[in-house]
Amino acid sequence: MKRILSIALIAMVAIITSEAYAQKMVRDTIGVRIFFRQSKVELLPNFKGNEARLDSFVTELHRIQTDPNYAFRSINIKGGASPEGTVRFNRWLSRQRADRITEYLYDNTATPLSEDQITFEYPGVDWEGLKRYVLADSLVPSREQVLYIIDHPGPGDDRVARLKKLNWNIPWQYLFLKYYPPLRGSQVQIIFDRVFRLDSLKEATFKPLNFEIPVVPPPMKLIPRPMLPFYAALKTNLVYDALLIPNVGIDIYMGNNWSTVINWEYAWWKSDKTHWYWRVYGGDIEIRKWFGKKSLEKPLTGHHIGPYFQLVTYDFETGHRGYQGRRWTKAAGIAYGYSMPLRERLNLDFTIGLGFHWGQFYEYKPIDTHYVWQKTRNRMAITPTKIEVSLVWLIGHLNANDMEERRGDK
Repeated sequence: MKRILSIALIAMVAIITSEAYAQKMVRDTIGVRIFFRQSKVELLPNFKGNEARLDSFVTELHRIQTDPNYAFRSINIKGGASPEGTVRFNRWLSRQRADRITEYLYDNTATPLSEDQITFEYPGVDWEGLKRYVLADSLVPSREQVLYIIDHPGPGDDRVARLKKLNWNIPWQYLFLKYYPPLRGSQVQIIFDRVFRLDSLKEATFKPLNFEIPVVPPPMKLIPRPMLPFYAALKTNLVYDALLIPNVGIDIYMGNNWSTVINWEYAWWKSDKTHWYWRVYGGDIEIRKWFGKKSLEKPLTGHHIGPYFQLVTYDFETGHRGYQGRRWTKAAGIAYGYSMPLRERLNLDFTIGLGFHWGQFYEYKPIDTHYVWQKTRNRMAITPTKIEVSLVWLIGHLNANDMEERRGDK
């Protein structure tokens, strides 16, 4: 009898053991990325499809929590940030973004979550994510230098400043437009165990190889030379246009948030019968330093300040008294302005300049068919010498405003 009981016990243990070893628990993850606006922490459902991804994530989470074929373990939230801003600000930004996602999950999951089921990461800038993008894109300008900077942070982590200074700011602008928006996404992952049967694993894993199929190497692809970003703008001053003074200007981006502006105006209107003269021609050159948040988003946008120098000559007379510049009248000063996006390729620029103005001019009177000199005057004064409300047309590769993102439609 004892022998029979012993045999039955051994058989029972064998059955239980075989059933236990017939299946295997495998750790798995499912995740989504939730995107945020630059420098913002508000969780916007209608921004870049966040609502659809969040709904899908919550649905999948509920399925894993309730399906006996899964064993829910935890949720990991990794707040993301792109390289704009300081190290301290980006760490704060990544934490705040992770907190906003946590609040959303607490409020919207069907099965309540406990605090010990959620883990967090606040790395600040997602440098590893940026490195993956750069490694996968052979067209990144100065690619090897960019990778070196990413892998070698200096004292206090100066990678942002070094990237901006690299090759006239061209790599920074390329990365900013193409890869910084996805880096602002925060990653949310469900960590769970999935049940697999060992026999199904064996069938899937140990299929015989077919050696009769020849291995054909992939064809070689010629990588085209990358088209580097180019930023410039053509503009016209609407104030001068309203005064019947045709004008044109060009603004050329030099890199590292510096640009050079050259303006020219020319009007040669006259009517001898009524002694009406409206003549002016000349121009100016201005060096601009762009600054502020908008200047980081795209060149030739946002605040700007810099020195300028003007040369102009003129002859104005409307039937009573005339003023004619003697040779060139000059001015030099400092100009401040702001350029705001209107359309994809269109900006509106407001600029005012305060400078020292000097030169000599004649004062005369039209009498019959003659112009009678009255006096010669010298002009020296500190006064506004530059007023612009300019319509700006952006030209160049990648030189366009992201109007969809501005409206929050993505």
